[in-house]
Amino acid sequence: MQLSSRQTRIYRLAILLGSSKPLPAASLLDQLHCSRPTLMRALKELREDWDADIKYHPASASYQMAAAGKLDKKCLRRFSEMLKSDAQLQHHENLSRVFLDKQKKKAVSLSLRMSVLNKIDRVTHLTEISRSEVVEMLVESGLDELIKRLKAQARCGKS
Repeated sequence: MQLSSRQTRIYRLAILLGSSKPLPAASLLDQLHCSRPTLMRALKELREDWDADIKYHPASASYQMAAAGKLDKKCLRRFSEMLKSDAQLQHHENLSRVFLDKQKKKAVSLSLRMSVLNKIDRVTHLTEISRSEVVEMLVESGLDELIKRLKAQARCGKS
């Protein structure tokens, strides 16, 4: 599963602060590729959701994790693994781009159960095609059959 940019930022920030060494705010902004308000929101989330005690040192303009809260080594290792997996998935998706011909295709957003998305991802890995292409294949093969069945039911219902 691909991580959102917010998840990626939170995980990377947790890993960076997990060393318990003071990190300059400017360095965090550079490494996370975000604005100061975005960094503040990420720090707030680590403090509130993960019970991390993160201190700001005004003299050095740096942040330091004083107490990890729920961010133990196992959790940070899992974050690291998830970031690596996401980077590999993004690399794969960069290799297979979706081209939108505005006259024939339109970008849409779908809400799918995770089990369905996992199956689509399995097909993308087996065939090395994009998710969009997999969904198109499914729609092309499945919709024709569904339309035939619905027409047959409609005819039976009118008789």
